[in-house]
Amino acid sequence: MENLPDIKNQLNSKELFDAFKAQLRKDFEQCNFSADFVGALVPDYASMHEKIVVELQLHEKTANSSLMKLLNRIDIGEAQLKRYLQENKNDNHFAVIAELIIKRILQKVVIKQFYKSKES
Repeated sequence: MENLPDIKNQLNSKELFDAFKAQLRKDFEQCNFSADFVGALVPDYASMHEKIVVELQLHEKTANSSLMKLLNRIDIGEAQLKRYLQENKNDNHFAVIAELIIKRILQKVVIKQFYKSKES
């Protein structure tokens, strides 16, 4: 979690946070995960992280392929996932996955906004 201060600062931007929530909802819904929790998210890393962990745990009993489909959609590769799980082997694996999800979706949103502003 070495980038946590940067994540907290980025989530304080209303425009960026709204784009983050829209992308999170889209990715979860495209993979048949419930995205009802997204509307209630607040720009607080710990709170968001916890809600994503809970949502992932709810789907634990379903086929593992659903989670892999979600991670592929978000663009988290299998090698990246394995490496990150190994580096954080003392943490709950859903907590590690939730962190990766937040970081990657935020990264996608920032990149999209950067290129959108370049076009203007």
